Amino acid sequence: MQPSILKMEVIAGNCGVYQTIFKTRHGRVVYLALAVSHDSCVITQCFYVDRNQGRTGDDRYAHAPKKLQTMEFPMEKLLSVLENQLDKKFYQVEWMNDQTKALTFAEYMEFWKTQEQQKYRFLVMVGQGETYNGLPGRLRTRLKNRLHRSIYIDLAYRGGDEGVVNHCYYYDRRYSDPERCVTPPMLIRCFFSYTKEGILQLINHELYCNFTHMIVTDGIDLDDNITPLCGAI
Repeated sequence: MQPSILKMEVIAGNCGVYQTIFKTRHGRVVYLALAVSHDSCVITQCFYVDRNQGRTGDDRYAHAPKKLQTMEFPMEKLLSVLENQLDKKFYQVEWMNDQTKALTFAEYMEFWKTQEQQKYRFLVMVGQGETYNGLPGRLRTRLKNRLHRSIYIDLAYRGGDEGVVNHCYYYDRRYSDPERCVTPPMLIRCFFSYTKEGILQLINHELYCNFTHMIVTDGIDLDDNITPLCGAI
């Protein structure tokens, strides 16, 4: 495996300010902006890119890593701060002035998203029942999210163009009560648009996944076989 290199890219119109987006050892995606002056660094912005992206305005970028406590430090401490407080070990830093230097913050975020979405990641759903809006009336799957938690989810058509979450819970851990079903705390919506786009948005934003496309199949027994069909497997 190649050693990880921290690639800091200069921000347009901000002399000495750099930005980057990277994935932590636990699969979280972090945006980091640094102001560099002589031999010191100041973290000017840091948030999880994979949270709150369904929101608008500043709320989209408000979920900061709780472990990050050191905002100003000597340059020589940069890599150790990222390892200890942002859960990512880098072996060296590259200060870059490449094609992103002329991009605004919004353009940089869109550029990163485009690069990320060039890879295909398929959400596999098992369908049953009559068809509504081009989809079976019931859709289920077992998946692994980007934190490698195994999740069972059961969706159904509700009426109009709306769907409902019937069941959603982790099934990869034993609890003291064997009948206990623990719903992922990120899931805050019960209703959603019953389309492929609406289902992808629900699962990506609220179950911490990064699927790009959805396919529907049948003939898979999700009750007897608990192996995840898709995701971080």
